[in-house]
Amino acid sequence: MIPIILAVLVVFAVLIAAALIIPVEIAIKLIKERSIAEGRVSFGFLKGTASGHVDFSPEKQEFRLQALGFTLLRRPLEKRAEEKKAKAEKPPTDWKKVAGHADELYAAGKELARALVKNTSLKSVEGTVKIGLPYPAQTGMLIGCLYAGSGIAKAFLPEIHLEIEPFFAEEKLDADVELELSLPLFKMIIPLIRFFRSTRKIF
Repeated sequence: MIPIILAVLVVFAVLIAAALIIPVEIAIKLIKERSIAEGRVSFGFLKGTASGHVDFSPEKQEFRLQALGFTLLRRPLEKRAEEKKAKAEKPPTDWKKVAGHADELYAAGKELARALVKNTSLKSVEGTVKIGLPYPAQTGMLIGCLYAGSGIAKAFLPEIHLEIEPFFAEEKLDADVELELSLPLFKMIIPLIRFFRSTRKIF
């Protein structure tokens, strides 16, 4: 029995180490059509072996975790009545204390943000943006500026593949854009520990 337990522990340790070393793949998808906006944040561990996503839309807000194609966890993100009641019973935030530690909060947040920016790699930006202003001349000028700007941006970031569609007959601002990132988690362990240690005594 003990060898089996040890073998299981070793397998779990190897999987955790691999999940920390192999960069997690993050995809952020934003869709806006007329007055409806939807979003999805997806993440994949171990080259997609385990994955999950969070959906945000007017009709649905849920979290789903999958592994090897099977759904392990699916939960709506709507707050339950008990959670709302427990939150209401919590003491109010001492904003004077927070303001008194503003420098520490800023330093901790700045260090964490710097680590995120430094270690996050942009894989691709793809999608379509549809733009239409009240007047066709304004639409033409804006589209020209956007095309010029996208050409310059693509010279420095070839991962960007955005298609801009002008609409001269109606006012419109719709988008279907997906952003793909990769982040090695082991490089974020120390910055996260420092951030939570710095903010634990404040909140």
